[in-house]
Amino acid sequence: MAVDLNWELTILEIVQGFYLNLLRDFLQDEVTPPRGLEADSLRVGDRDVALLLPAMRRWLKLLDMAITPEMLRASLTTTVDHDLAESLLRYYARKQSKSDVDRDKTDFVATFLYRNPRVPGQWDRRGVSMDGVAPVPPFEIALIEILDDAELPELDREESRVLDEFEFLGEEVENFRHFDQLMDSGVMQKARHFKHGFGPAFYHPHALGVIAPYNYRFGLRFGELFTAAAAHIRAYAEDIQQHGGSLSSRVEGDITVEHLTQVEEKTILGTEYRRAQDYLRHVSRLKKAVDSKAQTRPRTSVPEPAPAAPAPVSSASVHVVPLAAPADFTSSAMLQEETRIRSVEESIRGWVRAAEERCRHIVPMKFGNFLLSQPEADAYCAEFHQEKSFRGDNARVLVRMVAIMARIQAESEEMRQRQNSAHLWRPHAEALALLQQAAVQANENAQAVAQVATQRGLVEKAKILHTTMERLRTRVEQVRESMAMGGAWLDTTMK
Repeated sequence: MAVDLNWELTILEIVQGFYLNLLRDFLQDEVTPPRGLEADSLRVGDRDVALLLPAMRRWLKLLDMAITPEMLRASLTTTVDHDLAESLLRYYARKQSKSDVDRDKTDFVATFLYRNPRVPGQWDRRGVSMDGVAPVPPFEIALIEILDDAELPELDREESRVLDEFEFLGEEVENFRHFDQLMDSGVMQKARHFKHGFGPAFYHPHALGVIAPYNYRFGLRFGELFTAAAAHIRAYAEDIQQHGGSLSSRVEGDITVEHLTQVEEKTILGTEYRRAQDYLRHVSRLKKAVDSKAQTRPRTSVPEPAPAAPAPVSSASVHVVPLAAPADFTSSAMLQEETRIRSVEESIRGWVRAAEERCRHIVPMKFGNFLLSQPEADAYCAEFHQEKSFRGDNARVLVRMVAIMARIQAESEEMRQRQNSAHLWRPHAEALALLQQAAVQANENAQAVAQVATQRGLVEKAKILHTTMERLRTRVEQVRESMAMGGAWLDTTMK
């Protein structure tokens, strides 16, 4: 890739300006750049870029040593210009430093960009791909555009697997009900360990596109739980004092009421988690002491936030947890799956109608081609699938069975790729359970239409329906056998 030296120097100029302003505010004094790297010198029209670039790189290495991650984090407020933040991200990505300090800075900048989109709601994920799998998230697409001229290594298989684990970590964080539960879980250390395991691919758009949303998700829940814990602790201290206790009254062990009144929530929420570990553990200890003591006396407290969802079941692998399909189509999960099935129907319909006749039966999908029989392709091309007639019913049941088979193919492959993860296989296994129920209903509907065809003497139509029904049964049975081999199962059977 050809490197635009002027563009790189422009990026470094922006970073230098930001760093110098940050140091001036921190030191309450001016920091003077080396001769030739002053703002006025860099503006001259005949500047020697090839000479200036190495000098600027060396100078910024020195400034990097003076700028701590905490200083950078504190400076990234909503008043910071997006172009500046993007330049900082380009700078760190081009360096590809293995230093924890530089990676922390990159972490903060990427999270700032995610937390503060140019347009509200810009990062909301919308739509699904042809086989019902979510496409590349908008935030990752934006990172690809920002870092398009940075030469970054590809993620290897292990790094991709670790990134998948952040999805579960986010779910785990949202399910904590108490601050001390979050602290005892070790989830912060686990996330940091994951981040430290990356090579230069840490700066890859996909890596940052996963890590930044996780950081944002964690930050929200951490803030909620810490604020609730601090209020809970202070309320208990006030309650004791109102009932005649003093600041020196002991709560548990060496913990006194005075300790409870000294919880500074605003200060700690503005400090980077790693540097605040000792204080966070102290607050967690205070809360446990309050909870233990409060069990034996009435207290005034601030209710803590309810869990976002039921706590996840811990599992070592896909091979130990049984799964049951939901009882009906009215559940939230089934409604979501119904949306995916309909999306796949429309995607296949669009492909079949736009493709040349000789290849319209070969539908390209994320994990390989999905093949249609000629009658199935004809059903997708039909203009009468909304009719309340036999031919409308016939087309609809064929379209439905094909879409379900395509969804099963996609989710089976997604689960196969994540089968060695402790948790990430579960959503795909649950989707397959839902799809099996959808398959049962689709086959029952197709059987009813086939009976009508037989009664009308439309033997060929009935034969076509039975062929597709058998394909669907076979596909579901293959999934059942695959899951049963590992100990997971689906409790609905094909009739």
